[in-house]
Amino acid sequence: MYAEILILSQLLSGPKHGYEIKKNIQGALGEEFEINNNLLYPALRRFLEMGAISREVVKSRGKPDRHVYFLTDMGEDIFIEMIRDFPDKLAASQSEFLVRVALFDRLESDMRQEVLQKRQEVLQKKLNFYRQIESTHPQNPYVIEVIAFQKAQVEHELAWIADLQQKEGEFQECGGRTNPDSRIN
Repeated sequence: MYAEILILSQLLSGPKHGYEIKKNIQGALGEEFEINNNLLYPALRRFLEMGAISREVVKSRGKPDRHVYFLTDMGEDIFIEMIRDFPDKLAASQSEFLVRVALFDRLESDMRQEVLQKRQEVLQKKLNFYRQIESTHPQNPYVIEVIAFQKAQVEHELAWIADLQQKEGEFQECGGRTNPDSRIN
């Protein structure tokens, strides 16, 4: 689902052609969030069929026609609903979580807190699982190393989430809102 969210987020700042959408996402979030053509163009077709986006064909001399995509009002509503929809299954995915954090400027404070809380709960369950394995299952030293590594990653992310929650609280005390122009473009 995060790929679709990223595709629509690109059109929030204005019309773009497919290659531009793809490159902007990768440029903003890195290779881990690269969207390939086999994902991009079927998603764009679905969004067209839903009425979330519209398309204009721009003719070019000596080159293939370029399709430029525009976000509709319905598309903006769908985008907001997609980033707000964050059940436990999606909260367990690091990519889904990171995309939502990257788009926090599009969410109200209470929704940002809810996203952080859901991810925190998923991670706490993982941490408890790793602790249980450490204490009850003596295993070969390499398995112990893998469990220790995974546990350290979860602890690090939990600390980062606590830091985000604190920053969100400080931000709210200042009475500010996020800058709507600070989008992933």
